Amino acid sequence: MTQARIAFYAPLKSPDHPIPSGDREIARLMMRAMQLAGYSVDLVSEIISYQKRPEKALYDRRRSDVAAEEARIRQDWKKDPGRVPDLWFTYHPYCKSPDWLGPALSQSFGIPYVTAEACRTHQGTASDWLDGRAAVQQAVRMANMNFVLKDSDWLYLQEVIPGMGNAMRIPPFLDLSIQPLKTSDPKPLFDNDAPVLLAVGMMRPGAKMASYQALAEALKTMQSEAWNLVVVGEGPERATITGLLDFIEPARLKMTGSIAHEDMFALMDQCDLLVWPGIGEAIGLVYLEAQARGLPVAALKTAGVPLVVSNNVGGLLTDPDDVVAYGAAIRRLVDDAILRAKLGKQGRRYVEDKHDVAAVAALFKSTIDEILKKNRNSITH
Repeated sequence: MTQARIAFYAPLKSPDHPIPSGDREIARLMMRAMQLAGYSVDLVSEIISYQKRPEKALYDRRRSDVAAEEARIRQDWKKDPGRVPDLWFTYHPYCKSPDWLGPALSQSFGIPYVTAEACRTHQGTASDWLDGRAAVQQAVRMANMNFVLKDSDWLYLQEVIPGMGNAMRIPPFLDLSIQPLKTSDPKPLFDNDAPVLLAVGMMRPGAKMASYQALAEALKTMQSEAWNLVVVGEGPERATITGLLDFIEPARLKMTGSIAHEDMFALMDQCDLLVWPGIGEAIGLVYLEAQARGLPVAALKTAGVPLVVSNNVGGLLTDPDDVVAYGAAIRRLVDDAILRAKLGKQGRRYVEDKHDVAAVAALFKSTIDEILKKNRNSITH
């Protein structure tokens, strides 16, 4: 039987983008889950619609680029009907990066349209990105299915889609099968045997900077303890973040800059716990990756963190408004190797049981197969 073909599109950031990010990795995982479900998945376009700020010049340029791309795809498909996919799948459309390609092409060529992680932003004013807001709402209403990962997105879609008959929850997930084996005897990162704390976050203004500030304040409450810190990340706020951490002895601090995603796993094996507050984290893939490596987590109970970390199972979550409590949670894990080992084992089992790609692949399989069946029946009748 011929594999059904899915056209995959990510208007915010291509899964082939050279710079690592959670958004890029989740896009890749979405493609992987559909491949495991038995579909042929092709990246239909790398054109983006992302507008960081509501600027007319940028909007006009993005619209022009997307219009040209739509014309190219339309011409290719008309010239060779065999290239028309069976279904269009858009990952992460929102007002700053609406899908201006998928809905029009899907309707023109009579193929089902599906989204995952459609959402809104609370940034700016109600009049900002108006066209993008309208485009996302139109897309999710017409979609055959909208896969939802976060509670906040579910609430948003409830406001937009009457009855919510075309929405389904899926958990954030990893593909554990492609992770390298855990390093059995990792090389020490520091010339001491104190626990190694790991922080991973892009160094940019906004929520990421707020997390670095919260982490610095928490660590200041435990300067009498023996610990080391590894910081992975790069960005325009690097100098500011370096200043935030200048209270740490240079011999106990390593700032690696950005590292390749495939190198992150070996680094995690050299560390003892993940300390990333998670302010504004949409999903926080790094929490799943850390737990999959057996690292316990210390984070704030905020944003998307509780979706991927169960308190007292794979880590400790504290009140987002209490930096002292966050410091106490980190200190507890630093001081108690037995607790770290317990949470590490529990966290690994938690990811295996609730956040592995196999479960999502099965959901994709049953749902998309039904969508394709209904579409075939509508065409024949």
